[in-house]
Amino acid sequence: MICQICGNTRNNMPYEAREMMYGLRTAFNYFQCANCQCLQIEAIPADIARYYPADYNGFAPPKKKYYGGWQGSLKRKRYEAAVLQKGAFKKVLRALFPVGKYQVLARIPLHDNTRILDMGCGKGAFLYPLYQLGMKHVMGADPFIAASIVYPDGYRVQKGFIYELEGVWDVIMYNHSFEHVPDPLANLQAVERLLAPGGTCIIRIPTVSSYAWEYYGTDWFQLDAPRHFFLHSVKSMRLLAEQAGLEVTDVVYDATAYQFINSEQYRKGVPLQETPARTFSNFFRRKRDKWKYGRKARILNQQNRGDQAAFFLKRKQKAGS
Repeated sequence: MICQICGNTRNNMPYEAREMMYGLRTAFNYFQCANCQCLQIEAIPADIARYYPADYNGFAPPKKKYYGGWQGSLKRKRYEAAVLQKGAFKKVLRALFPVGKYQVLARIPLHDNTRILDMGCGKGAFLYPLYQLGMKHVMGADPFIAASIVYPDGYRVQKGFIYELEGVWDVIMYNHSFEHVPDPLANLQAVERLLAPGGTCIIRIPTVSSYAWEYYGTDWFQLDAPRHFFLHSVKSMRLLAEQAGLEVTDVVYDATAYQFINSEQYRKGVPLQETPARTFSNFFRRKRDKWKYGRKARILNQQNRGDQAAFFLKRKQKAGS
């Protein structure tokens, strides 16, 4: 077992993980590197496409009228406050109505002309709301869509791997797609080539530097065998970035209650897609669990122990520059 991140061959720990999202229960061999702590699959299945059916959530198309109607108008103000930091009450809106996965973008000064590439975006659902805000220099890319997409309003999603792309980008994002790539170093080397001077790469991934991995082990739902090839530690991400001429400048934990809710479900042998019956008791139990585990998730994030994080990378400064 040779670690694909640091090359270590000694004292690596083997694990057997099962496909549980769809309940196929097929077993796959993983191992965790004793040096860099990266958890990785031993061999990528030849039939990996089988584990990405048409209804896989990463392939969901964007909502065409994201800001339609009066509710959409309110949503637009929330997004403008969260992402572009616009509006008279932006601080209040960000505090009272946070916009989940877009909060990481608030850490970077953005404007209408910011060039953003979302890599591994499926059909482009993540950036589409930003495009509709007026950010016309954003684009998605994914090697596994059937063909490139141009939506009626001009928003584009290009079919291709990142090392096949051209252009210069202020922000390059991997929103829970980096753990799916078989060649993470080649991806980061392409990032280094495509980043504008002063640009930022944001990689949101599940991480084994977490309480959930230590507590649940192979029942941790974000292991997601066999779709997740590499489950990184903070150390392995720093090593990988350095090999590509980049450096990790910040790590922001953004785990949620689902690290507990879904992992508890797996521990009971229940697949993720097997939803419980819609009863009043199940409804209130779900609400209770989300509140209880949500509070625990916030504490773990503050302790840098949540099961997912956003890694901020920049081009490494050369000596004397």
